[in-house]
Amino acid sequence: MRIIIIGAGRVGLGALGVALAMQGHEVVFAARREEIVNSINQHGYDVATKGTVEARVEVRGVRAVMMPGEDFAREIAEADQVYTSVRPDNLPELSTTLAEAILHRIKSGVKRPLDVFCCENLKNAGSQIERLIFTNLPFQFAQQVQDYVGFNAAISDRIVSGQEFDENGRLVITADSMGDVLFDTLQVKNDFDVLPPLKGLDNFPACIEEKLYILNCGHAVCAYLGYKRGYKYIHEAMADDAINRAVVGAMLEAQRALQCKHGRTLHYGALINDILASFSNAALMDTIARVGRDPVRKLQSDDRLVGPAKLAYRYGIEPTYLIQGCAAALSFAEQGDAQAAEMQKLVRERGVEHSLDFVSQLRPWNPISKLIRDELRN
Repeated sequence: MRIIIIGAGRVGLGALGVALAMQGHEVVFAARREEIVNSINQHGYDVATKGTVEARVEVRGVRAVMMPGEDFAREIAEADQVYTSVRPDNLPELSTTLAEAILHRIKSGVKRPLDVFCCENLKNAGSQIERLIFTNLPFQFAQQVQDYVGFNAAISDRIVSGQEFDENGRLVITADSMGDVLFDTLQVKNDFDVLPPLKGLDNFPACIEEKLYILNCGHAVCAYLGYKRGYKYIHEAMADDAINRAVVGAMLEAQRALQCKHGRTLHYGALINDILASFSNAALMDTIARVGRDPVRKLQSDDRLVGPAKLAYRYGIEPTYLIQGCAAALSFAEQGDAQAAEMQKLVRERGVEHSLDFVSQLRPWNPISKLIRDELRN
């Protein structure tokens, strides 16, 4: 298959690209930075895996094009699958470009089905990108797009910590040796062989919630508590007994809440020990700045911190460690992080109570808001 990966960043290269290229697919990356496009076209790229298996995987035979532009539109017209890996905040801007390319495909008379997988840490990612695409389409083409294009959600759970150029100008990605790419099967248009590390799920919405509330939650709690104690790397924070206890505690609180909601453990709830081992993997050199970035998004009402805290409270589970993570996130002030600066300005000028109302939709009378404010006063 010809597969287009929009976003030549850590996840696009280190999780999606390497997996799909190793399966023998024709992989084309679409990126906005010319130096990345040129490097991929000239050298391919390498993935250095760290963990139970340490290796350097050479990814060759892949291509890259600039986006937006005619080259990008032509690639979309010929594609069988498209994956987006651009971070949720960039989806609205991307959707304009992708809608134009899909429209070009329809106008070119291509009748072959196309599957678009939105690979973001986002609930209902498939539905969200579908809505954004249709907002940017002329109404007279909406039915054809609905007939021939499937919009699906996907997620990678591989920790990809680094991306840099080596002395030869080749991109080198640093990633954990383990990790899957999970996708929703309900709206897939094309039949295709699903090979590891890809896994199709028919209960994907519950699975993405579990990933956000267990894996991403634990990662965020570690980053924000680690920042407060002055650590630079995730593995350093995990070596701190108090932080380690809080990370494990938050993940277990979320796991119990999810079990109450779904009646069973789905996927990530059974992998907590493996996830913790990845967090503690010093070879990844995963920075607190990377994991903690964009605290405004991560403190939203249904995201990785406030979401599981509310769910735990609903089922009578005391969210002690989840609340610690929420409170620490309000103090995250990493230099160069625009959302962190925005958060600190809001807290400074309007106070914690208003900030939780504005960012997390937690009204002052909400018990979760009160617990977070009490934690900050302690």
